[in-house]
Amino acid sequence: MFAIPHASRKRVSPWPALRAGSVAALAIAAAALLASCGGSSDSGAVFLPVAPPPPAAPPPAPAAFDVRTLSSRPEMVSGGDTLLEVRAPEGVATDKVRVSLNGKDVSAQLSTRDAATRTLRGLVTGLAEDPASATGKDNLIVVTNADKPEQRTELKLVNYPITGPILSGPHITPYECRTVQNGLGVALDANCSATTQVVWYYRSKAGSFKPLVDPTGTRPADLADTTTNDGVTVPYIVRVESGTIDRGVYRLAVLDNPAKDAPATWKPGKGWNRKLVPYFDCCGSAQYNQGVHPIESILDPIADIYLSRGFAFFNSTELWNNQHANPHLQGETLMMIKEHVIEEFGEVPKWTAGIGGSGGAIQQYLIAQLYPGLLDGIQPIVSFPETLMPEVMECRLLDNVYGLDMATWTPAKKVAVNGFNQGTCDNWDGSFASIIKSDNAVGCGFLEPGNAANVFNRATNPNGVRCDLFQTNVNLLGKRPGTQEARRPIDNIGVQYGLAALNKGTISVKEFLDLNEKVGGYDRDGNVQAARSQADAGALEATYSGGFKNSFSGPGLANIPIITQRGNADATGDIHDTLQDLIIRARLQRANGRSDNQIIWTLGSSTSILSYVGDSIDLMNKWLDNMAADSAAASTDKVVRNKPAGANDACWDKSNKRIDEVASQDPAAKCNVVYPRFSTPRIVAGSPLVNDVLKCQLKPVAMADYTATFSGAEETRLKTIFPAGVCDWSKPGVGQQPLKGSYLRLPLN
Repeated sequence: MFAIPHASRKRVSPWPALRAGSVAALAIAAAALLASCGGSSDSGAVFLPVAPPPPAAPPPAPAAFDVRTLSSRPEMVSGGDTLLEVRAPEGVATDKVRVSLNGKDVSAQLSTRDAATRTLRGLVTGLAEDPASATGKDNLIVVTNADKPEQRTELKLVNYPITGPILSGPHITPYECRTVQNGLGVALDANCSATTQVVWYYRSKAGSFKPLVDPTGTRPADLADTTTNDGVTVPYIVRVESGTIDRGVYRLAVLDNPAKDAPATWKPGKGWNRKLVPYFDCCGSAQYNQGVHPIESILDPIADIYLSRGFAFFNSTELWNNQHANPHLQGETLMMIKEHVIEEFGEVPKWTAGIGGSGGAIQQYLIAQLYPGLLDGIQPIVSFPETLMPEVMECRLLDNVYGLDMATWTPAKKVAVNGFNQGTCDNWDGSFASIIKSDNAVGCGFLEPGNAANVFNRATNPNGVRCDLFQTNVNLLGKRPGTQEARRPIDNIGVQYGLAALNKGTISVKEFLDLNEKVGGYDRDGNVQAARSQADAGALEATYSGGFKNSFSGPGLANIPIITQRGNADATGDIHDTLQDLIIRARLQRANGRSDNQIIWTLGSSTSILSYVGDSIDLMNKWLDNMAADSAAASTDKVVRNKPAGANDACWDKSNKRIDEVASQDPAAKCNVVYPRFSTPRIVAGSPLVNDVLKCQLKPVAMADYTATFSGAEETRLKTIFPAGVCDWSKPGVGQQPLKGSYLRLPLN
């Protein structure tokens, strides 16, 4: 319930109000009554004076027009145009509606008109733009009645360049273009813009995509048909549009059947099912370039699953976590591409559902939290909750200790400390631990010699380009005082690596002490050091409040269907461990008091990804269609009551038999017998399952916390290793705080 602002509160009388004219009538009636009773001035009777007639009440204000932007929020328009809808009040015909933009009549641009509903719709172009402004350029839409100019409604729009940014803060520099490598020719400007291109492909009866050289000519003999999930059969021809938005290269594909007599302005045909699927790509890096997604990336086997069913399908190099791993920029890019799709297609999609694995799963979870409403459902594969996972970097620290005494640190002991399956920490160390190294020249991804030579080096080039995850998120994290260096939220002070392994007797007291004495941490540039890592002041607060660490709070993730899925549950050494699915569920449960809007599907590597991805979108299609037909307001209840059959946790054993069972950590559960779950280094160290503490609060060392027996010397050594104390996992992390909000404008301070 919302309180009424003081300025708008009114005192309410328990009595009916009298009109001003009624007061006069009462006075006249009273005088007449006295007269009828024989009263007169001579007899001393008192007569009420007759009140003068009140001034005429002003005429009611004319009814307002309903004016709204369909393609974006009015304060976040990009590219100089917007799909505008105007609904006139009763009594105002559509031909009497006048629309102006900054004083110029643009009524003709609202060419779609429905007299019955008094609605006008059209793409309004020519919005003013100020590329130098960080807060966009104001524009004014005015809608009036031609017969009553005083009947008017205004709507302020704020327009930003198609190159961005809108909310994510200043773009990183330097930035190398890849328009040539993407087949779009030489970049048009420093923001790597390119001329939009459209080509057509067709699906052959042999099951491959081929260029359709003459899209309006004679159809190829091997052209296949496809039937969409709406039951519409059309030639399997795909229109592919390529261009640049928010400095990323996007590819947009949809079924099409071009004809010679088609209207000049393209609109999708009956093959489009009015639904939209963005693809989110993998990995995690901090590159200073545009990225390369060849046109084949939008015509691969995964794309075929969606296109053949009628979905519009798109990707972008900025929706590839291997580029910048910046969720605020990724959400902004999704917002801008979706705006473009709505403007070009001329209507709002029925719904939008994401798909993608690993770093693509990360993007879906984070964007759904930070930009609620952009994604109506998500299908994350081999999930992680976010990019910033301490275990990734801590695997390197642990591996360094194991390497000092390989005879002692057997595979079984390493698994007991790491929590991960055998080989997983090695693969984390080798693949992604360097994402925090500022002098990681390979990570920057430069091709131009001048940029490659300007990579940061503490000794020789301390002001060079820093190639780390934190620098590409500097707009959120802020800078260290007096530098251009991004603040860092990594910290392992007080973490007792291998604690559960010690208490189970898998490692000895000496091994536990040796491990924690030698594990070390990272310096300010991401290099291994003997001392533990220590977070920069302010970095932790920014990480939590800005959603870089995913709390799974707010409506974005609570009110959408989530099909968490994986097909690697039997893999050994895979960095995509199955426990992450339960970590995500634990965060949903803590944040929202429930998690039944998420289902978890677990499969082994014998099942084709094309099989379960196809099953996933078919289920999501039913689920979201059910929700679209439900007029109730968004809520978790709405999500859950519209679940179709099959929308529940399940695993498929190695013979591909489905087992319906709630996902859990119970080792005796049927699915966990088939696919055992492992753990993580921090959970072995005592973290609860939500596993979202970056820097723990400390408590004094208490020997009662250990089942092993320490000698007096070992106890002294333990307290020397942890002079300030050990992690108190029962408390929130240092600086841990709620998400500050959605659609955040960076920098936050």
